[in-house]
Amino acid sequence: MRLHFLQWHITHRCNLRCAHCYQKDYTENMDEELLWEGLEKYVRYLMIAQLPGQVNLTGGEPLMHHAFWDLAERIVCAGLRLGVLTNGTMINEEYARRLAMLRPVFVQVSLDGVRDTHNRIRGEGSFERALRGIDYLKAENVHVLVSFTAQKQNYRDFRELSIVCRHHRVDKLWWDRVVTEDTDSLALTTEEFKEACRLAARRRWRYRRIDGSSMVNCGRPLQFLATHRPCLYRCGAGGDLLIYLANGDMMPCRRLPFVIGNYRDGELAEIIARSEVMRQLAKPYVPTGCENCKHLNRCRGGSRCVTYAQTRRLDVKDVNCWL
Repeated sequence: MRLHFLQWHITHRCNLRCAHCYQKDYTENMDEELLWEGLEKYVRYLMIAQLPGQVNLTGGEPLMHHAFWDLAERIVCAGLRLGVLTNGTMINEEYARRLAMLRPVFVQVSLDGVRDTHNRIRGEGSFERALRGIDYLKAENVHVLVSFTAQKQNYRDFRELSIVCRHHRVDKLWWDRVVTEDTDSLALTTEEFKEACRLAARRRWRYRRIDGSSMVNCGRPLQFLATHRPCLYRCGAGGDLLIYLANGDMMPCRRLPFVIGNYRDGELAEIIARSEVMRQLAKPYVPTGCENCKHLNRCRGGSRCVTYAQTRRLDVKDVNCWL
């Protein structure tokens, strides 16, 4: 049975100011009453759809919300899988122990390069604090992911970052492109993206395991072109993915700028059914430029959010596809 994912931005507050962040307002904080209503409606939605679910708590920085621990415990008690997406800088020994007791599927920490690059993007000292957070989590046997957002100023750090992650016993290092309109100073060109894919593919091979898996994951859009492995990634926007924002607004994907409603306005199934955006994202289509591609059925046009940010179209091939 397929799994449904809720990515829940429980707060817009954050202790960092990352250069590539798509968030502009850092003041909003979801009140507790709204939290419980949102969880109740999501559980009811899963029951009606007869689906298992996973809730990934994020922000902003989710650990800054005063009700984080209570909400996380209620999610687990409701029989849902729990994931946590954090910048890692607030995780100390106590927080690592408390997270381990919740038995999350993963705790994901963002690293955007090695020390100097990461600190330039996310703030002085943030790299060292994030690595300490990872070490505390691994000491409690928590499954740790590291996410890397590739952009012009950091994509060549991936090799060295993979060595750092290996040293700190990270379970999986995965990467994707920055979603931005800024093609001059942030977004990768097609040649840069191609180079990044091949660099990551080599690291994936370097850290392969006996069972064929690897610490380095290259499963995001178009990355299979460098690994020559089947593309397992499918964009969940319009299907198995739903976003809650801190004010109750709902989106098909945090990286696509479409609000489909607010969960205070009714049952989730009704809001989703009324959304033209959700219907457009869910229906099968052949992107312009992909008509004769042999990879169409497994690629489906690549990354819609990256392409939409630069073209304002959802029906064209990935802007970085080099075929």
